[in-house]
Amino acid sequence: MPPTRSTAIAAGVLACLLGGRAPLRSQERTLIAHDFEGPTHGWLVSGDTGAAEPQVHASDGHPGGYISYADEALGETWYFRAPDCVLRALSAAEHGTLSYNLKQSADVVGIVEDDVVIVGPAGRLSFRFPTSPGTTWTPFSVTLAAGSGWRWNWNRPASEEQIHSVLANPTSLEIRGEYHTGPDEGGLDTVVLTAGGVSPRP
Repeated sequence: MPPTRSTAIAAGVLACLLGGRAPLRSQERTLIAHDFEGPTHGWLVSGDTGAAEPQVHASDGHPGGYISYADEALGETWYFRAPDCVLRALSAAEHGTLSYNLKQSADVVGIVEDDVVIVGPAGRLSFRFPTSPGTTWTPFSVTLAAGSGWRWNWNRPASEEQIHSVLANPTSLEIRGEYHTGPDEGGLDTVVLTAGGVSPRP
């Protein structure tokens, strides 16, 4: 029987907290660094028929290992879903960055969808990059701050207060893994979350 979402998270929480081996960046403090050198770090896949575990690859990542998922082609856009330890780090990442690498199994015209989605009781934040990943590793990075292109509840530019309110108590963070209709496979590697260097609000 495949593991449930709660079982998968429990199994991966220690690896998630240990993080990867990415070095600290100049002028930035790394909160999370997942290189997928063996474990999934608690990442799951959401979409299609529900939560699932991604496949772990020992090589061909950027660099080293990576995780991937093959689309079930049932019509719903699927996403890589972050584990709880990433959610707990988001409040300290305000004005910091979320970066990662993606690749796709085919380089074709993609569907228009949100690339990063962060949800909490305060609302929904979403971000779309101007380009899609190719069949080789493509880097993506976004600043978690107003003016960076985040949308609030689908259709309005997100304000600083709205971003702060969602990051203070997030319930999910998802990175898009599917970029075109029909059968496909997407890979994710080197997820890094950095602090923004701002003092927490009262």
